Amino acid sequence: MRRLVAALVLGLALAGCREQAPKAEPLLPDLLQEATLDCTRTGGRMVKAGITGAMTCLRDTRDSGKQCRKAGDCEGDCLARSGTCSPVIPLFGCHEILLNEGQKARLCRD
Repeated sequence: MRRLVAALVLGLALAGCREQAPKAEPLLPDLLQEATLDCTRTGGRMVKAGITGAMTCLRDTRDSGKQCRKAGDCEGDCLARSGTCSPVIPLFGCHEILLNEGQKARLCRD
């Protein structure tokens, strides 16, 4: 019985000496911070967007409101209803846009 108690005490003492592995830090905050830095370096801003409210880099377009006839005329989307370039990239929601050949299409980004 004494040997059993001694073995248990010794085992517990040795277990306390082992180094514990460091807890894994979540990668998400680091990735979000890196994405935010990349976004702001290119003139964007991080906002919650879309149905999920996920953080997204939103950039103002340089040609916002400019007249357009096809997708290639704009930095962002060419909006069919107004015939103007979108104010931001990406433009969330559902919008009629003009494609490369000027055809209308409905685009939904969420």
